[in-house]
Amino acid sequence: MNRFSNLFSNLRNLGFTLLELILVMAIISILSALAIPIYIRYQQKSKVASYALPMVRACANEAITYCMSERAADVSNLTLNVTSFPNCRNATTPVGNLTVNITGSVTCEETGHVSNCTVFGELEGVNLYQAKCDLRDQSLHCEVIYKNS
Repeated sequence: MNRFSNLFSNLRNLGFTLLELILVMAIISILSALAIPIYIRYQQKSKVASYALPMVRACANEAITYCMSERAADVSNLTLNVTSFPNCRNATTPVGNLTVNITGSVTCEETGHVSNCTVFGELEGVNLYQAKCDLRDQSLHCEVIYKNS
């Protein structure tokens, strides 16, 4: 019987103390408090990159294509109404509604390039990021940006 009592007394000392459990819970809560906001930002940025950026880029490409193919040789500058282009309209995506905003005047130059235009795309429910395409200096630059920049 003495052998069994020694065995049970050793088993009682194998558990964790309350202080150790509280310390582990505190560490886990601190790590999750840091990780959850980072994950939410990553999730929102990936939604914008997957759904808004392709539509905004398509809108900008439609304007470029129109200016290159349909420009009139006798007109030096032609201002487009890009809202008539199918990809430049507001759309419904699997993650929410997409709002397309165009700033500047979409102008076709004599060379067939578009100047002075920026296309923005904002997804409903995403409050940190937006898609942006700049048509400047005969180039197209698209990116996902932080809304406050």
